Amino acid sequence: MKNRYLYVTLLTMLALSSQAQQQKGVSPRLVVNITIDQLLTDYPALFDDGLIYEQGFYPYSQVDLSSAISSVVTGTSPFYHTITADKWLDRQSLQTVAATPDEIAVSTLADELKIATKGAGKVCAVAAKKETAALLAGHNVDRLAWNDDKRRNQDATSLTVKALQLVVEERLGQDSIPDLLFLQYEKEDYQSALQKLVVEIQRMVGKQHALFVLTSTGYRDLNTDEYAKYHIPTGVYYTNRTANLLNMYLGALWGQGKYVEGSYRNQLYLNHQLLEQKRIALSDATQKAKEFLLQMAGVKRVNIHLYEAHMGDLQVELAPGWQMQNDDTHEQLKTKQPLACFPIIFYGADIPAQKVQAPVSIERIAPTISKAIRIRAPNACMATPLF
Repeated sequence: MKNRYLYVTLLTMLALSSQAQQQKGVSPRLVVNITIDQLLTDYPALFDDGLIYEQGFYPYSQVDLSSAISSVVTGTSPFYHTITADKWLDRQSLQTVAATPDEIAVSTLADELKIATKGAGKVCAVAAKKETAALLAGHNVDRLAWNDDKRRNQDATSLTVKALQLVVEERLGQDSIPDLLFLQYEKEDYQSALQKLVVEIQRMVGKQHALFVLTSTGYRDLNTDEYAKYHIPTGVYYTNRTANLLNMYLGALWGQGKYVEGSYRNQLYLNHQLLEQKRIALSDATQKAKEFLLQMAGVKRVNIHLYEAHMGDLQVELAPGWQMQNDDTHEQLKTKQPLACFPIIFYGADIPAQKVQAPVSIERIAPTISKAIRIRAPNACMATPLF
């Protein structure tokens, strides 16, 4: 009787151990993090077998490509990682500068992988442009690949070829140390190329060892050309004219001077040195400027960003349907609007298929990947893993 009891107890312990192992799962050897520009819901049918969060969103406005991908790989917003846009005005030179990995003020998924594996985990990134690939990888990268301008019509196919080449040459996913591969596709013509990428990587690495994470940049380019034709309210916000009018207004208050030393898109930069010379508090100047700007047609909100890196002192938000134009160069500046919703998909690595309706911030992608490959989440990430 005693032996029978021991036998049953042993079987129970083995069953519980097996169940625990199944729940624990196998850590993916390769995570492929894919961001598609302006993705809506038209992802390849292959991903229907994944874990799909159907209502992804970015937790801030004024999303563009650089701020979006930086938020995905850091698990936080531009307030912390400081990549506020593709380009911004440098206060010292008053010239526009492009976002670079050196400007990312926090750690990224790639950084944390390198720290956790003492540099052994590989990091590669592929994108249409070199600058985008560099931002995806962050401060630590083994290989970058991008398209040159001559092949813009073959972006998706060419990027897939380059990505698969890196998987082979860098032996990504071939040992127990996890690796990261970041990709960014343009919005057009990516579906067949993406399907090929997934099938080939699963063949080389194994379905259970490759985790694919797919999401969107979270905005769409707004085309207002036909708004007036269909009697939809629209208008033009002239960037330089606005800066000049604001300068005249502040001059009328406090005497002649160049109070607005620069403008870029919807950002206005005040002359801190002049204000200090005239003993005018910066907070007073921005408040007066805000009151003036709110009276202009098309302006719905004015945000004040004192001392924030890569931001003007004042940021103008336009009414829906309005567009921006540089009245010196007559350049039409694309206005970007947030998507109503977009998918966040986890596919492969034995993750069961499921569709989730609850809204999910993209800030939760980085901690979920971190947990899957058993590394620390990026250091500014305060979101919890999705599973």
